[in-house]
Amino acid sequence: MKTILNAICSKGLPSRDIRNANKVNILALLWAFSLMLTSYLSTQAWFTEIPIAIAFLLHTGIGITMVFSYRHFLIELDEMERKIQLDALALSVGVTIISFSSYSILDKNGILPELDSAYLIALMALTYMVGIISGRLRYR
Repeated sequence: MKTILNAICSKGLPSRDIRNANKVNILALLWAFSLMLTSYLSTQAWFTEIPIAIAFLLHTGIGITMVFSYRHFLIELDEMERKIQLDALALSVGVTIISFSSYSILDKNGILPELDSAYLIALMALTYMVGIISGRLRYR
């Protein structure tokens, strides 16, 4: 159990990498929060075109900043941690593509309801986290 917690908490990483990871995590939380807030506000009658445009620009700006921060995070990592991160990304993209394509077969035939994109984002995030933890347990 302790090794799993160490893998989750990034034990053994240099402070620079932890600082960069925390910056990416905060931006990811802000991005998710802005999506959730915008989705809620879009159900309100007063949320017209100008607030929607502002929300769009804010959400997109946070997302772009998050992507560049993650890129910076990857560049500054050592080779082993970079391999763990890239393996986790490959796992999350692969699982999401396979899940989406399989689900769409059932969706198009009316067996399952239409897929909500939020489920795909959640699936991607969860498989990324599983990939990070399993990679750190395997290589550390």
